[in-house]
Amino acid sequence: MTAALAVAEHGYEVDLVETGEELGGNLLWLGATIEGHDLRPLLDESRQKIERHPLIHVHRRTQMIGTFGQVGRYVTTVENSEGQAATLAHGVTILATGGREAATELYHHGDSPAVVTQKEFERQLSDQAIDARQLESVVMIQCVGSREEPRNYCSRVCCTAALKHALNLKKQHPGIAVYVLYRDMMTYGFSEAYYTRARAADVVFIQYEPAAKPEVVLEGQADTGGKPLAVKTFDPILNQEVQIDADLVVLATGIVPQLPADLVRGFGADLDRDGFFQEAESKWRPVDSITEGVFACGLSLAPHSVPEAVATAEAAAQRALRILNHEQLPSGKVVASVRHSLCSLCERCIDACPYGARSIDPELEQVTVNPVMCQGCGACAAVCPNSASILEGFTPQQMFDIIDAAMV
Repeated sequence: MTAALAVAEHGYEVDLVETGEELGGNLLWLGATIEGHDLRPLLDESRQKIERHPLIHVHRRTQMIGTFGQVGRYVTTVENSEGQAATLAHGVTILATGGREAATELYHHGDSPAVVTQKEFERQLSDQAIDARQLESVVMIQCVGSREEPRNYCSRVCCTAALKHALNLKKQHPGIAVYVLYRDMMTYGFSEAYYTRARAADVVFIQYEPAAKPEVVLEGQADTGGKPLAVKTFDPILNQEVQIDADLVVLATGIVPQLPADLVRGFGADLDRDGFFQEAESKWRPVDSITEGVFACGLSLAPHSVPEAVATAEAAAQRALRILNHEQLPSGKVVASVRHSLCSLCERCIDACPYGARSIDPELEQVTVNPVMCQGCGACAAVCPNSASILEGFTPQQMFDIIDAAMV
């Protein structure tokens, strides 16, 4: 939403395609940040700005069914839930499909109402389905199904969420016993201060190894001390097995992206091995696709906190405006060209181009190059059997320097 607002504020029309009925994504259920900032005003303000902005057109319950074109002139076909299709012309694309909490069946989730995920726990606290004052013991288990195959990455926000909930429980019910079973507490940046606060509030942290994960036992399967659950784990400080009788077990299952592979491929972009948007370069072009004119933000890119997701949306909007602000797009200094008299139309250069900058013109029966999308990598020249693909833009001095370097 932030990216759409930023682009529209510069006077450009925005088509915002929303697969659901409501705008907001994960802000629809997130209550507050660990710092205590209420997220509802951010959600309400953003939605009001979008709905009132004359240049933003929201397409609810709508999905993309096809696209073609390239930077500056994309044509995308969308279809709503009633089967009505529409064609949208646009110069750039920002993918903001978000992410969701990973589903799990581990630790008896689904078998007992006393085993919930962090998202479910937050919702139940907000809806007052759970009264913290009625709880005596809560166990939080981190990295459930995460940081191991097939989801071998850290979701970054889970530890912060556990600290937020632990501190809220202690605030509402100081006598409650809260245990956090963790592999590594990833409280990066200023979140480290809340880890210190949680320890000062007598939240107990117990580390476990992946080879010796905690075990959750349901009431009736073993002695649970009259509680619905018992959690067994090895305490490395005590150097022995311990059992925690718990009223509630809260699981941190991590984040998975909601970025459809066909949607990404339709715009000439890629997914990384974990299903997130593959950025062109993590340091210099962190929200760009390798294909010019395609960007991503928020949880489509990687697991992020709310402020981080907003920052990536603003970055994607700025990168998009870099293109939209020009009537004619400038190309790089070094771009590929084709010697048509030598070209045999074998199309090897088209397959080799990682940027999708080359295509066949059916009318002229020639290979054409989009100079805006071309990044001058030289892959086309390397595979061309007839030397028909060449790179232009090198100065004579550069060529002499390359020759000198090759002769050394």
